[in-house]
Amino acid sequence: MDSALRSRLSKIISLSYEQDWSDESFSLKKAHVCAELSSIVYEDVQKYELKKASRIHLFASDTYRRLINSGKANSILSSLDESNLDAQFFVVRGRYALILGTCFNNVVILTVRGTVFRRLWDWKANVDAERFYLQGNANLYPFEFGFMKFDDQFFHRGFFESIVPQLPSITDEIQKRMNSTSDLKIVWAGHSLGGAMAAIGNALCRSDIARRFFVERMPGSVVGAYTFGMPRYCGLGAISCFAGPYHVYKAMDIVPTVPLRNMGFVDCCREYEITDTGTVALSERTDTFGMAGHIPKLLSSIEAHSIEGYAGSIANALGVSRP
Repeated sequence: MDSALRSRLSKIISLSYEQDWSDESFSLKKAHVCAELSSIVYEDVQKYELKKASRIHLFASDTYRRLINSGKANSILSSLDESNLDAQFFVVRGRYALILGTCFNNVVILTVRGTVFRRLWDWKANVDAERFYLQGNANLYPFEFGFMKFDDQFFHRGFFESIVPQLPSITDEIQKRMNSTSDLKIVWAGHSLGGAMAAIGNALCRSDIARRFFVERMPGSVVGAYTFGMPRYCGLGAISCFAGPYHVYKAMDIVPTVPLRNMGFVDCCREYEITDTGTVALSERTDTFGMAGHIPKLLSSIEAHSIEGYAGSIANALGVSRP
């Protein structure tokens, strides 16, 4: 590990220890930690990515784009657990998702990034987004909550299929490293399509019903999720029945406006608009302009969507420098 990365990680871990992760309310300082970890996962570039770089990643991260253009692999995450920092790390490399686990002080932050084994994200796939409806059994369909039944209990199939197969491996890695699991706190984080996967992981892990189907063995409890520039990932029924993340977005970032609302996908409940000057406000998006309205936003969105831009804006809002 080079000294620059070690120094950055040391500062991020120090910031992590300063937070009360048992407090589940929104915290810009926690968002700062999660955004910086989300930035680091883009810096791990495998050899296969040099030839088949994801289009969304090329404008999702400035650093990722530079590494791809250099033509050199940069496998930094695999050696993190040998760094002798005040935390433990693990990496789960799935076919469609990469997850970095950062373990400290009985807290695990799960940072998700999409991989490029398939073109999970492009505009055509986005328009043709399939729905994955949750089904229990004959007496539990889709999922019943008391006397209420909700329609549109679906997730984006591509995002769902990418994160759910990784849950058993994530569970195993957490159990290997965390001796005391009774008060273990888990936080999900991610940017762009990694944010959508993190949101689904958060939703399933925080539902007692869904947990029995997908993540029964995962220790501890999920206390939150922070996502950045995240696309819409589910329908209204899923938003109503499952916990959502704290989503930080920029008005000029096009990614949070797709898939389109007229396809049945909806915004999550807790969204915070952040500006480059550092103002942050709980808000409700009003992007009702349709597909044609996306065209003028494409060029400006390339800059607005980068994880480095999100991390920088959060640092500006806090009046601090990035690690």
